Amino acid sequence: MIGSRLSRQLRAGGNGLRLAMVVAAAVAAAGASARAGEIPPGGGLKALPTVRTRPLALTNAGFEDELTGWQGARVFSVVQNGAKEGRKCLRYDSAVPFGHTPSMSQGLSVKAPGIYRLRFWIKTGKLTPVRRGGGVRVSICYTTRGGGRGWPSTKVFSGTADWKLVEHRVALPAKMDPDSATVAISRYAGVKSGEAYFDAFTLERELPPDVEAYLMYPNYRGFLPADGPRRVRVWVKVNDPKAKVPARIVVTKAGGERVGSVSLPAGTTEKVVEIDAAKWPLGTYELTAHLGEYAYPAYVIRKISAEQRKAFGVWIDPQNVLHVGGKPTFPIGFYNTVKKFGVINDAEIARLDMMAQAPANACINYTWWNCSLADRKRYLGEMHRRGIWYLDTLMPFGRPGTIRLKADERFAILKDLLPGSQGLKDRKTLDHFTELLAKRMREFPGHGGWYVMDERPFSMVPSIFHQYTVLRAADPDHPTFLCSNKPGEMYFWRDAADVFGLDAYPLFNMAAGRPLSLAGNWTRAGIEATHGSRPVWTVIQFFQGWSKDRWPTTEELRSMSLMAVVEGARGLFYWSFGNKGIQTTRANKRQEYWQRAVTVTRELKSLTPALLAPDAPQIVASVSDPRIRWRARATPGKWTVFAYLPARKFAERQTGQAVAVTFKLKDGRTVRKTFKPDTADWFEVPAAGG
Repeated sequence: MIGSRLSRQLRAGGNGLRLAMVVAAAVAAAGASARAGEIPPGGGLKALPTVRTRPLALTNAGFEDELTGWQGARVFSVVQNGAKEGRKCLRYDSAVPFGHTPSMSQGLSVKAPGIYRLRFWIKTGKLTPVRRGGGVRVSICYTTRGGGRGWPSTKVFSGTADWKLVEHRVALPAKMDPDSATVAISRYAGVKSGEAYFDAFTLERELPPDVEAYLMYPNYRGFLPADGPRRVRVWVKVNDPKAKVPARIVVTKAGGERVGSVSLPAGTTEKVVEIDAAKWPLGTYELTAHLGEYAYPAYVIRKISAEQRKAFGVWIDPQNVLHVGGKPTFPIGFYNTVKKFGVINDAEIARLDMMAQAPANACINYTWWNCSLADRKRYLGEMHRRGIWYLDTLMPFGRPGTIRLKADERFAILKDLLPGSQGLKDRKTLDHFTELLAKRMREFPGHGGWYVMDERPFSMVPSIFHQYTVLRAADPDHPTFLCSNKPGEMYFWRDAADVFGLDAYPLFNMAAGRPLSLAGNWTRAGIEATHGSRPVWTVIQFFQGWSKDRWPTTEELRSMSLMAVVEGARGLFYWSFGNKGIQTTRANKRQEYWQRAVTVTRELKSLTPALLAPDAPQIVASVSDPRIRWRARATPGKWTVFAYLPARKFAERQTGQAVAVTFKLKDGRTVRKTFKPDTADWFEVPAAGG
């Protein structure tokens, strides 16, 4: 190609200088071609949008007018000495007897869902709880349509501390009843002595951006393979009701050259926009949503060659299927924890044989993040030989200052990567540590990605997003996975990771009566949060919970797993193979409980082709009972349908009537299955004409 290009230029009559320029360009092109198999840094959202706020009024927020606007228990009173601002503040006095949980509250004029910031000052004096965890806290309480309640709260304060400013960020859901929100100052658990003071409350609402966007495809770190789908898809929403111009999506190359632009139709407030990228040359692009002068932060898209994509160790395809070592994979994984923090010994290695019986192909162990590189290499090597890939834990490394060395602490990985360091006290050091760890982990067989968040509040999104930007540059072909126990908050995490999970544990606190259908409901919530454009790996309950609870039966494990599949899960993890799970349960029950998981996961393994296949809803023409939730998949020679009958309460499994359901297929055949409420099943038939 270089020779032919030179010949064309020479025939055109180029002079010596032009010839030299052509040769240089040709050599550069040859170098780029030689690097075609290299993996560039990952793209995605460049930055989180800047947050704007609007103050909301509170009545008597500094208690200068005694208790006007507040109501509550007599253990609270207004005092005039030592206020943080003004002359007065609120005092909680544990010496005043009160039988129930005392509180002081005020109704809030909050009508719209969204994020709210409550700030206040607090001081404590010898506040001593009856048992560990007791003290005082502040909550924003609300009710939801259907009778639900929420009370996101601050941490519990106790002990002795001078005035401190506290910020409490709360996400009020769309299903909140308008005007039901209140701010409540309350005692939590028992307090036997001491006092607390509160002053200068403020409330703000975080305003949504004028226009927001979410890159749906490419769906993995902005990588747009030349041999994949050729249309970029982006969800756009206009939040400014007074906008006089339509929203626009603009795509530019490095240097600012525009390669694509689409405007929303007049009056449209929400739309999925598609842009043809077939003719884009390989390279880097930026996609930005505009509304007038406002611009949402850009998404970086990297169009790469097929050779570059094939070089990925791990990646996610357009159907949200994970590929490991070039093979499509449905994760069947277990969370693991070791008994002794940070120790990987022969006994722990031997436990991998038991895990492999399941058969597991994925593992997360978040109690050995401090292990040395040598321990990591050994552990991952042993997993790799058993067909298990590993998600390394970065949960302690989300924010600077969370890891500080003590004289007797064995933090081997920090000593390996940053000899002489005394801790990850600032962002620069933490980022450098993350880069070094990512580059070393890439060298180990069995490295599958990163576990970055476990049931943390959405206030940590900026920290985890920043960590994500570091990882996608240092380790572009190994995804990050985060898991929440708050399905209503998944929306906030959508740009902070590559894969999302929900800890759906309906048998935790069984007295609440939550159905197994929770596993399906929460999976669906995770998928809706990303508009179906990112993988969701649901975490299934495999532990007892509280002392009055019990272990799930084989049928319950099976139903929860299949419910998640019905709702679109592209992987399943089980908590837990380790501490507080199968490892520390009673020895005489351990094998019985473990075999329940083995039975279910082996059945899932047998269904691998259908679990990996694209959705094929056209297979099913109709279902006789509209309550049934189902998902169909087509594989060579087979049609497979997964289905379940939802329930609102766990008791419906015993009290509800079984129903006969007829599935009419597109070729006229029918399949009859019987479902009890809160149970799941599947069936397969030969494909029509197969």
